[in-house]
Amino acid sequence: MALFSKLVAKIKNPFGGAISAADWADIEQSLLESDLGAANTAEILEIVRKSKGDEIEATVTSALTHWLSSANRELATYIDRPITILVVGVNGTGKTTSTAKLAALLQNQGQSVVLAAADTFRAAAVEQLQTWGQRLNIPVVSGKANGDPAAVAFDAAKSAQANGAHYLLVDTAAGSPFALPETTGIFNRCPHV
Repeated sequence: MALFSKLVAKIKNPFGGAISAADWADIEQSLLESDLGAANTAEILEIVRKSKGDEIEATVTSALTHWLSSANRELATYIDRPITILVVGVNGTGKTTSTAKLAALLQNQGQSVVLAAADTFRAAAVEQLQTWGQRLNIPVVSGKANGDPAAVAFDAAKSAQANGAHYLLVDTAAGSPFALPETTGIFNRCPHV
């Protein structure tokens, strides 16, 4: 069951009782863990508290839709060089699979892609990206196990440029200089990329 379906089910409370403080805390925790952020979580909770049971789903959907940007979502393209996309996130969030899915999408749109297996600290990630590269017929640049992820990104950038690729997708390592720890911004950690 999706997060908001759970939220609506809990708030509609089929047993007709009031929502307990523990339920509100559980709902808040779930929203925060879904990466809505503190401000958006607080706003959703306020909206839900003011809504009637049968209005909750529509009200929450309306609020979420309002937050979404209506800007053009097409990826940029350059004629003279590849676009580089760093795929970052914490361990276990699906970076490698998402990188492969994005590569397949771009390829289906007629774009050429090079993949960089920069998660050098997890052998399975490199193997997984290489498997996806083979399935999709997309070149994958990798390096030594436990090697410098930035070196892989650099080699992949050279390869993408030399082969006239439209996109370079860099699958990063959560334990590398590409990592996004809670206290330090990604771009402060990897200015050399």
